[in-house]
Amino acid sequence: MPALPLRRQTSRLLAALRLVRALVPLAIAAACLWLLAARMEELSLATLAADAADIPLLHWVGAALATGVGLWAVGRYDLVAQRHLGTGVAPRRALRAGVTSIALAQFLGFGLLTGAFVRWRLLGEIPARRAAQLTGFVALSFMIALGLLLALCALLAPPVPGARALAALALAGTLTLVALAFCHPRSLPGRLLPTLPAMAAILLWTLVDVLAAALALWLLLPPDTELSLSLFLPAFLAALALGLATGAPGGVGLFELTLLALLPETPAATLVTGIMGYRLVYFALPAMAAVAVLLMAPQRRHAPARRTGGPRVRQRPLPRDRPRAEAAVIAQSGGGLLRARREALAVLDLPQVTVGLFDPLTGSPGAALTLLRARAEAENRIAALYKCSARSAAAARRTGWRLRRIAVEAVIDTRTFDISGREHRQLRRKLRHAEQAEVTVMPCGDILPLTALAQVEAAWQADHGPAAGTTLGRFEPGYLAHQAVYTAWCRPRVVAFASFHRAEREWCLDLMRSCPDMPDGTMHSLIHAALTDARALGVARLSLAAVPDLPLLRGRAAGLRQFKESFAPRWEPRYLVAPSWPSLALAAADIARAVHWPDPVVPVTPPAPPREEVAETGFTLPRAS
Repeated sequence: MPALPLRRQTSRLLAALRLVRALVPLAIAAACLWLLAARMEELSLATLAADAADIPLLHWVGAALATGVGLWAVGRYDLVAQRHLGTGVAPRRALRAGVTSIALAQFLGFGLLTGAFVRWRLLGEIPARRAAQLTGFVALSFMIALGLLLALCALLAPPVPGARALAALALAGTLTLVALAFCHPRSLPGRLLPTLPAMAAILLWTLVDVLAAALALWLLLPPDTELSLSLFLPAFLAALALGLATGAPGGVGLFELTLLALLPETPAATLVTGIMGYRLVYFALPAMAAVAVLLMAPQRRHAPARRTGGPRVRQRPLPRDRPRAEAAVIAQSGGGLLRARREALAVLDLPQVTVGLFDPLTGSPGAALTLLRARAEAENRIAALYKCSARSAAAARRTGWRLRRIAVEAVIDTRTFDISGREHRQLRRKLRHAEQAEVTVMPCGDILPLTALAQVEAAWQADHGPAAGTTLGRFEPGYLAHQAVYTAWCRPRVVAFASFHRAEREWCLDLMRSCPDMPDGTMHSLIHAALTDARALGVARLSLAAVPDLPLLRGRAAGLRQFKESFAPRWEPRYLVAPSWPSLALAAADIARAVHWPDPVVPVTPPAPPREEVAETGFTLPRAS
C-alpha cells in the first residue's frame, strides 16, 4: 500500500516533465518571434507583399523543384535508416513513409512524436516502438550529419571568431567515430553504429536535402538582392541547425533571427520576404500533401504484414558436388548460402561488406552478382566477390563492376601429376630429406587425434603468432572433422599436419601447421601424400590455395610461393570485384581487417553420428570419398 502514492507521484512527475518538454520549444519559438517582431516594426505587410510579387515565376518554379529534390533525398535517407534497423519494409513504402513523416514533422514541429506517428500509421509492418526508434535514429543522425556539414563550412570560412577551432574538434570527433565503426564494429552493443556505406549515404542525402532547401530560399529572395550563394550557404546551415535544435515548427523564430544576425548587410525586408516564400513552398505545401497521403492511406492493419527485406543468407550444408571445395571455410565464420532460383553463392556478412566467396556454386556469374548486390543493399553494405576466377571477373566487368587481381591459386591436375619430371626435382629432394629424417605421413582416416593436433597448433602459434581467419581456416575440432587430415610423425610424435577441404571433384589445402623442430621436407611429404590419395579416389583437381599477388605482399609471400612452386602447379589468377572503385577499396580494407583480426571461431558441428568415440584424443571421421 505505501508504494502506491510513490508510484502516483512518479507518474505525475514524468507527466509534468513531458509537458515541460513539449512547451519548451513553443516558448522558445514565442520568445524568438517576439524579438523578431521588435526588429521588424518598420516593415509593413504591404512592402513584403510587393517584394514577393517581384519574384519571377521561374524562381517560384525552381524553388518548388528544389523542394521536390529535398523531399526525395529525405525519403532515401529514411530508406537507409529502415535498412539499418532491419525493419524489412519494402523500399517504395519506406520512401513514401519517410517523405510524408518529414513533410508533416517539419511543419508541425515535435519531430519525434509527429514522425513516429506518421511512420506507425503508414507502415503496418512495424509496431509503435520500432517507429519511434526509426524516428529517433533519423533525427539524431540527420543532426550529426548537419553538424558535420556546418563544421566543414566553418573550417573553410569561419563566420565568427573561434568557429574554426570548434569545427576542427567536431571533425576530429567524426573521424574517431568512423575509425571506431571500421576497426571495432562490434565494440558497441546492438546496432548503434551504422555501416560506413550507411554513414556515407546519410551524409550524401543530408547534403542534397540542405542544398535543396538553401537553393529554394535563395531563389525566393527578391531579384535585386546582392547575396552570393557561397556567402548565404554557411549562414543558412547555421540557422537551420539552431532552428531544428529547438524542436519548434520549422525552427520558426530562431531560424529568422540567426539569418538576420549572420547576414547583417542584407536588408531585413529582403530576408523576411524570402523566408515567407520559403516557408510556403518548402513547408506548407508539402505538409498539405502529407495530410492528403495520411487521409487516403488505408486503415492500419493490426496484424503485422509480411516483411519484404532483401535475399537471406541461410545456414545450410554446402553441396558435395560444388565446384570449389574451399567454399566450406564459411562454416566457421558464420557464413551461409545465398540462393535464388538457380543461383547459389557462398556468402559472408562482414561489418561493411557482403562478400561472395569464389565463384557461384551454381548459376551464372552475372545473375549471382545481381543477387549479391541486392543482399548487400538490404543491409546497408557494399557487395564484393572475393578470389573469383577470371570468368566471373569478366562477367563482373561487363556489368560495370571494377576488379583487381589480388592473388594466384596453385592448382594441380592429379591425373597427370608425376614427380619424375625436371620440374619436380626440388620436390624430390625435399621428400628425400623427410625420408632420411624418418618422417612418417599418416592420414587420420576415421580417427582425429585432437590432443596431438592441438599441441602442434599451440607450437605453431607460439612461433608465428595468432592465426588469421574469416576467409582462412582456423583450428577447431568440429571444423577439422569435415576435412581430410594428414599428420607427420617423427620420433614418435606429431610434428606437423595439413588439412584439406573435400568435394567430389576437388580437394583444397586449408590448414598447414608445424612444430619449430619439424624436419626439412615434412610439409612437402604431407601434400604429396594427399595428392596420391586424391588421385586414387578419382578427385581430378587439388588446389594448394592462393598466394597474394599484390605488389606490397609479394615479398612476404615469396616463401609460400616457393614452397608451392615445387609441385609445379598451374597458376590461376584470382580477383576482387566490387561495383565501384571506392567500394573495391573499402571491400579490400574490410576483408583484410577481418582476416588479420577475425571474430571468435564459430564452432562447427562434427559429422553425425560418430561411429566410435575416442577418449581424450578425438572423435571418428567419415572416410574420404
